[in-house]
Parts: sequence; C-alpha cells; structure tokens
Amino acid sequence: MGPNAVLDVFRETKALKEGHFILPSGWHGSAYLQRQKLLEYPDKVETLASELVKKIAANQLLNFSHFVAPSLGGLIVGLQTARIMQKSALWLRREGGYLTTGPATIPPKSNVFIVQDVVGTGHLCLSTIDALQSLSINTVGIGCFIDRSLDDTDLGVPLISLAPLKLPVYAAENVPKELAEIPAIETTPVEPFNWRD
Repeated sequence: MGPNAVLDVFRETKALKEGHFILPSGWHGSAYLQRQKLLEYPDKVETLASELVKKIAANQLLNFSHFVAPSLGGLIVGLQTARIMQKSALWLRREGGYLTTGPATIPPKSNVFIVQDVVGTGHLCLSTIDALQSLSINTVGIGCFIDRSLDDTDLGVPLISLAPLKLPVYAAENVPKELAEIPAIETTPVEPFNWRD
C-alpha cells in the first residue's frame, strides 16, 4: 500500500478533509487532519497496522519486546501492531507532569518501539524517548501511519511511516489567493463527552 492509498483511507473515513480551514491554532491551511475519525473504523486501523508491521519488518527493526504509545490514538495503533507481531503494548501517559507506564512495567535494558497514529512535530516522541531512557529503556524506532514532521526533524532513531503529509499553514494575512477564494471553515478540537444521568 503506497502513501496515496494510505491518505485515501484517511479521506474515506473523513479523517483527512481538504478545503480552506482555520485551524485551532488560528493558522489557515488547505487540509485538516482529524485522526480520531479514522480510529472509529477498526478494520481500517487493522489494515494500516498490518502495513506498518510490514515496513517495520522490512527495516529489520524487530529486536524489541514492547510497543509503547505516548498518546491514546497511538495506543489503539499499538494494540493492533502488537497483536499482529505478538508483542506487548502499553500506554505511556502523563500523570502529575511526568510520563509514566502506570501499573504496567518494562524491565530495565529492554528495547521498545514507539508507535503513534500521527507524528506531528516530533516533540512527543522526543519526550517519550527521554522518559524511557530515564528508566534505562532503549527505543529502537518510531512508527506511525502519517508523518507530519518537518524534513529536518531528528528523532535520534529511525522513523517508519506509511505516508508523509506536509501541510503548509499560513497566517491570516498571508493566505495564498487560491486558498483565500475558498470559504474558510473553522475547526475546533473534539469536545469531551458530557455524561449526564
């Protein structure tokens, strides 16, 4: 499955929208990635996870015991890839300002593979690698469905992605003419559920 086919899966599930958007950051862009929409389709996640496993194997990055996910979306991807590769998966989450595995444990000197649905700036990956290093755990690679990081981003380990997606953004006063001619749609982050009795 090539990068265009991967992006088509995101389009089919309405996780990748194209047009003119005012992003939550206030910047303008020609596309909006709402990756949570993809995660509503387990069959699509399984298909992409299978493709990611193939790329991990093709890059000979098999010497690890756990998939580690630093985001909830990454955990869903991690569970699928771990199931296919018959490895363990766990969520590295933030508690009290620190990244923690909670009650799950990884033995010191273990090799792990970080997995996410989308890698953005790479900052979350870097902080995850640092947190794991503080526990004497070695990161052998990072895998994702979509890589949005900049070309010069150095994560210190191989980054395996199914599709690069470089989405330029513009300040309101610098929106290109062809984009400005399309009515802008304001995007908002997904609101949490408000459960009521």
